[in-house]
Amino acid sequence: MTRIFACIAVVGLHTFPREHSVGTLLAYYLCGFAIPFFFMSSGYFLLNRGKINWNYPLKKVFSIIRLVVLWNLVFDILKSVFKVYSTGKLNIEWLDIPQDIIKSFLQKGEMGHFWYLGALIIVYMLLPWISQKSLEQKKLLLFSMGIVCFTVQTVSLVMTYPLQAGVIQTFRVWTWLLYFLLGSFIEEITSCLKKKLHFNAHLIMVVVVTGIVVAVHYFVGTRVILLGGKILKAEYFYDSILDIIWVILFFSLLLRVKICKRVKEFIRKFASLTLGIYIIHFPLRLIVVRILKVNSLTEAVCFWLIVLIISAGITWIIGKTKIGCYLTKI
Repeated sequence: MTRIFACIAVVGLHTFPREHSVGTLLAYYLCGFAIPFFFMSSGYFLLNRGKINWNYPLKKVFSIIRLVVLWNLVFDILKSVFKVYSTGKLNIEWLDIPQDIIKSFLQKGEMGHFWYLGALIIVYMLLPWISQKSLEQKKLLLFSMGIVCFTVQTVSLVMTYPLQAGVIQTFRVWTWLLYFLLGSFIEEITSCLKKKLHFNAHLIMVVVVTGIVVAVHYFVGTRVILLGGKILKAEYFYDSILDIIWVILFFSLLLRVKICKRVKEFIRKFASLTLGIYIIHFPLRLIVVRILKVNSLTEAVCFWLIVLIISAGITWIIGKTKIGCYLTKI
């Protein structure tokens, strides 16, 4: 369920325009938990397995690289087809493909959202080392990453400039390790919250904290820190202690939700589409926005839903093909 919420929210991050209106900006900031959720989900599923040897991360890294290579090939071929349609000439720049692959890992180019997969490679390579740590050592590492995040965010507020801007998201290892490590402790945190908070009280707390977070993001992102004269992106709040608390409370709430077998089956099937949706929605939104003009919050919501639904549909269709497992799974 957590991956589904993260997937839905990440589409929102890329479809709700920050600069259009207060409504679309608030909706954008509301989706700010997406990327932390992805890393926390990975930590939740991987760090509770016990010690992990090198075979697993190496296999995953190979799958990620293969997936990125294939998708860059797919989109370069599609671009060439469109060029043939518009100019009548076939022109495939094969030498550009290796550059496009590297750029996509480094948050550049038309597939720049693959930075997440680049960051995931780094986390996977650290996985055997982390999994061998004792509980106390993991807590110490988590505390250390927390100190780094707190320092980066505090200095950014004092300087009214986000220090994270000097490091592309691929290499913000301190942030991703923090959320990844939190994933290993989230079950324990959820158990503690169960003992102290009734589910309804937990839900109210999440709603209140969400409201506070969105309000703080709005104030800081429009009044305190403006990067290049533009409203601050959600990525510059991931190191905030307030955001960390928000993500923990929200994630743990979802773990407490009781669902029936039929809903579990739907969640399992939809969860299998999340990576494909993440991959496809980014370029797809550039096509949809040419057809649907976003001039209001209502239109922005429609834009978000259309991109989400079409991405899910395309992913489902690809999954039915023989190469689907290579394009939508790692």
